[in-house]
Amino acid sequence: MDKYNENDLEEAGDIFKCLGDKTRVEILLTMKDGEKCVHDISDLTDQEISNVSHHLRRLKDKRLVDYRKEGRHKYYRIDDEHVLNILEEGLEHARE
Repeated sequence: MDKYNENDLEEAGDIFKCLGDKTRVEILLTMKDGEKCVHDISDLTDQEISNVSHHLRRLKDKRLVDYRKEGRHKYYRIDDEHVLNILEEGLEHARE
C-alpha cells in the first residue's frame, strides 16, 4: 500500500461515498450511452429537476461527470472510462 498517499486514499473514499447513493448511480446509468440534459435525466429517473441538479453537482465535484454548455442548457456525460468501469464492476458484483 506504499504507493498510495493519504490524499489518494481520502479522494478514493470520497468517490465511493458519492457512488454510494442509489439515485446517483441511477443518474450515471442514464448517461451510459451518451450525454443527457437535466430534463432528460429527470424524466428517465422520475426525479425532480432540482434533485437531479443537486446530485449532478455532487458528481461533478468528484469529477465523475462533466458537461458542455449549449445556450442555456448543460449536457452532462460520464467524465471518463474509469467511472464507467467502476459503475459496471459494482453492478456486476452486486448481481453475484
